[in-house]
Amino acid sequence: MRLSVRGVISFGALLCLLFLLWWMLRSYLFVLAFVLAISCAALSSWSLFIGKESIRVRFSMPAARVARATVFPFHIQVENPKRFVGFTADLTYRWCNVFTGQEGRGKEHIFLAPVKGYGLDLTLESRYAGRVEAQVEDFVVYDLLHLFYVRFIDRQSSGTVVSAMPAVAPEDEVYASVEGFPKENESRQRGIEYNPDYEIREYVPGDELKNIHWKLTAKQNKLMVRERLASGRQKINVLLPLGEDRQENDALMDALYYLLQLLLEKEYPVQLFWIGVNNEFRSQYIAETGEMEAIISEILSGSGLRVSGSARERMEMERPQEGYILVQTGAYKGAYIR
Repeated sequence: MRLSVRGVISFGALLCLLFLLWWMLRSYLFVLAFVLAISCAALSSWSLFIGKESIRVRFSMPAARVARATVFPFHIQVENPKRFVGFTADLTYRWCNVFTGQEGRGKEHIFLAPVKGYGLDLTLESRYAGRVEAQVEDFVVYDLLHLFYVRFIDRQSSGTVVSAMPAVAPEDEVYASVEGFPKENESRQRGIEYNPDYEIREYVPGDELKNIHWKLTAKQNKLMVRERLASGRQKINVLLPLGEDRQENDALMDALYYLLQLLLEKEYPVQLFWIGVNNEFRSQYIAETGEMEAIISEILSGSGLRVSGSARERMEMERPQEGYILVQTGAYKGAYIR
């Protein structure tokens, strides 16, 4: 607990006024008022001392993903379980889109009623896809006379994912959307041993441990990974080139969502490559819609701002012999690079 300078000055001025009135009028009523003011100050300070540990702030947002450019509910609940004691508080909250960096702030001066506390229903709208999180930036609780205050540093937060949206209708053919994409009757790349169920390759950062082929790893003395392949289809590499422009990144996520949908509809297994939040070159195998949704949510839940062109440089450096689809916007929603 700390003294509130403004509150102490105001209360001191009140005591001085009562003393001055008593001095001028010599009435015991002002002595009683003086004693009562001191008692109320002590009671107010004591109530904050015993009640500060039980006050809590909770945020809630939709558990399911929400569509972009739609308004969604955001609820703040401040709990005050004390039965007879109320408090006033200043609550400053902050919300941000983790993926794009878009953010906003709000401030409320509230009264925490006994038992009921305080509830605030707000609405938010995110212009871009990404994980939207809200948290307490500053929370200061005062006793009723504002003589003391407590500043809480608990940074509880809540969030929801604003989903990407396919940029083109799903019924459009993938061949019209990706420049140079191989046709149905084109042969697979030469020199690649193909298995309709899985393929074995060397481990790369970002692969899940559950996919490691331990027996082959022990034989070759290096980590080897097993990847499932959809029956009868060549695996397609897809590269997501996030950059420094939040609007372009938002459009790239739409294009990625659309492209992955079409590839999975055509039963093509996909290996997605991208630069992670720690500048780590990551990859993830995708063969089902659930895996696609999970990895898109993972990407949207981290910062999307990257150095432009870094993804292509890393791809060409670490996978120089492999072709891939570069996710891009514009006339074509992708470009097949051999």
